[in-house]
Amino acid sequence: MDEPFSLRVGEASSLDETDLRLHFVEVPRDSRCPKGTNCLVPGEARLVVRAELGSRRVELLFKVPPGGSDTQTVDRFKVTVTSLEPQTEAERRIEVSDYVATLRVTAEGP
Repeated sequence: MDEPFSLRVGEASSLDETDLRLHFVEVPRDSRCPKGTNCLVPGEARLVVRAELGSRRVELLFKVPPGGSDTQTVDRFKVTVTSLEPQTEAERRIEVSDYVATLRVTAEGP
């Protein structure tokens, strides 16, 4: 825990010494400003990660700006998407299978 790890859409990972499992479900929207262009607004990518904690399932919606991050909390765990690759490019469509999210999980309390 507290170490960055990467998931592609459809992949899942269980965190050592916890009963937390994270599954990268989808990127329903990616409106980030394409690399090498100027935009009035930076846009954001939205990605869905399903958190399974024991028998409980929660879908977390992250809103990640270009070069930025977003954090959601499930129980005592803070789940942060630190990056989403690839960055959008003008005139290039990103295939679902190309997305890779880098995540970091920290625990609060005992």
